[in-house]
Amino acid sequence: MKARDLFPHQAARAQLAASGLADFEALWSVSADWHEAPNQRRGGWSGASRHVLADGSAIFLKRQENHLCRTLRHPVCGIPTFYREYLNILRLQAHDIGVVEALYYGDRLAAGRWRAILVTRALDSFMSLDEWNAAPEHSEEGQRQSLITAVALACARLHHHRLQHSCLYDKHLFVPRTAPTTASYQEADVRFIDLEKLRQGISRERVAAHDVDQLMRHTQGWSESDRATFRSAYRDQRSALKR
Repeated sequence: MKARDLFPHQAARAQLAASGLADFEALWSVSADWHEAPNQRRGGWSGASRHVLADGSAIFLKRQENHLCRTLRHPVCGIPTFYREYLNILRLQAHDIGVVEALYYGDRLAAGRWRAILVTRALDSFMSLDEWNAAPEHSEEGQRQSLITAVALACARLHHHRLQHSCLYDKHLFVPRTAPTTASYQEADVRFIDLEKLRQGISRERVAAHDVDQLMRHTQGWSESDRATFRSAYRDQRSALKR
């Protein structure tokens, strides 16, 4: 299979080029500490590093070797999971769903082993929902209800398009670090990350049931009132999107 070098837009290529990182080999050889220990499985590995570009902005550099997933088009050999994640990022952007921004995807097949790279922009002005829930300054009732409503609206839009995140934990939802000063949180303030397992479901009801159950079970720090706010806003948004 031919090697891929994909940039979602020319501005991404130019920004990486300014740091000498606009090609696979340069990105693969970047020396940076792992953001978390690489995941080892089935004779392969996958890990992510944070790296600061020449302009001072930060990226997440995700590298993997022989981490593959099977698809309908590639049922035997499979494709790198980062390639599926890259395509899913573009899919969410096409539906105006908040998502981490991709800057580059590339892969190489050599000596029977796949190497793949996915570069995304660091969400430095955001924090994960589990961090947000744990922060004592976010205990004010009106602010909490506003944020939870925004999360519910984003999830409802995802499921309206029959898209199942499949790993919808609070650590995979990002929200602004700083609360809006003149308005409530909006759906556009929410970002989904870690989309390797996102897939198109058979029905809206099935994908909704799977993801919402996952989010409710794994989200810590939400009271019964918080959960009721989520379910009410989610239900209303699902109804509105059907019209």
